[in-house]
Amino acid sequence: MQKAILMLKIPGNWIGQLCTSCDLSVKVLSSVSIDTDKTKCLMTIEGPPDMSGTAIANHIMEIEPSCRIELTQMEPGKHIATISKCTCAICSAVSELGCFLESATSKSEGRIQWQIVGPTSESILNLVNKIRILGCKVEILKISEQREGNNLTKSQAKVMRIAYELGYFEIPKRIILETLASKLDMSKSTLDVMLRRAEKKLVERHFGER
Repeated sequence: MQKAILMLKIPGNWIGQLCTSCDLSVKVLSSVSIDTDKTKCLMTIEGPPDMSGTAIANHIMEIEPSCRIELTQMEPGKHIATISKCTCAICSAVSELGCFLESATSKSEGRIQWQIVGPTSESILNLVNKIRILGCKVEILKISEQREGNNLTKSQAKVMRIAYELGYFEIPKRIILETLASKLDMSKSTLDVMLRRAEKKLVERHFGER
């Protein structure tokens, strides 16, 4: 597997518009298809401490009226958001070419930094060409081989990364297991088992299997 970091400028993209107009920072942690033409994204949104979730939701609806939004405040100025919307041509291209979006982070001037995983470097380059054909500016920052040294499955790695990003491993926890499971559309017991198995693999890697 190959991993790439891309910098994109997508015309009309709602994340870029939101961040440049409202002084917000967005990081997409997960993006999954929930229907043939709809995508559900889990993300964090950071902004001024006095900006409410309602205000953020209203700003998003002004830019993307057809989307469905669920916001949960983690702390002043930081929210977890689940947003369901129609799948765009860019997102469709990612799956069509066998690639996966690991994360997307808003940058200055309405740009978005993608972390992409694909089966080969050729598949990633084909994706870049496809995105450019769709009218986007794309800069390849890095392409490298993805290391699989921790022995985590793709699902385990994804869940561990999201749990880490949302503060599950902090003391005190910024998100409890039940809330995290809800955001990931998983049962509490299933998520607990997945996290424990992933943690066991990481501990075994550090201390050696017994």
